[in-house]
Parts: sequence; structure tokens; C-alpha cells
Amino acid sequence: MKKTTVLTFVFGLLLFSCMETEDLGPVPVGSWSNLTHESNGFVMERVAKLQDNALGYRFLSNGQLIHRTYSGWCATPPIVTSDYVGTWERTGDTITLMAPYWGGIHRQEWMIRQSSDQSIQVEILSSEYDRNE
Repeated sequence: MKKTTVLTFVFGLLLFSCMETEDLGPVPVGSWSNLTHESNGFVMERVAKLQDNALGYRFLSNGQLIHRTYSGWCATPPIVTSDYVGTWERTGDTITLMAPYWGGIHRQEWMIRQSSDQSIQVEILSSEYDRNE
């Protein structure tokens, strides 16, 4: 009886140690800023709140998105930002965002490459701007 219990325990341990268990948890719920751009995406850091005139995202648990971005077409200093309310949805490790911007609607699809409680690295899979005419 003891031998069977020990073998079952060892087998279970081996089985679970070989499985990938990357749980991204509540990512991206929260506020994210301090964007560092990369060739096909960017890295963001979790912040307590979005700073004035700094780019960032606030993901609410109800699927609402607040995208703080440029308030106009000119992105030269001094930077002035506005908050645009949109939506987001996460399916597996893909995040779909839709939010207005100063000239229309911006739709994006991101792939989460890495995440922790303090940072998230995303690859931009698609990005589309529908302009107001």
C-alpha cells in the first residue's frame, strides 16, 4: 500500500512539473505607462495612476479601456494628452483594443509576450486607424 502511494505521488509530481503553467492572472487590469518601444511592440510598467501628459493605458476589469494619448495630430513637445474611453477584451494571450483618438477610431490586437505584476511586453499583431472624414 505504501509503495503504491509513493509511486502515485512521484508520478503526479513528474506529470505536473512537465506542464507549462504560465498563468497571466489579471493582466492587464490596472494602469500601465512608461512605454519602451521595441521593433514590433513595446513594454509597459504598472503604475499606481497615469501621470498627466504621459502616454499610457488603464484597463478596467469590466472591459473598459482608458487610453491616454496625444490630444492632437502634433506629437512634438510640449506633449498634451487626453483620455479616450474605449473597450478591451482578452482571449488567451491576445488582447483586442478599440478606442477613439483625436482623428477617429483606433483598433489594435496585441500578443502578450511576457508579463509579471510589474511589467508587460506586447507584440502588436495589427493596428488600424479609421479616420473621421
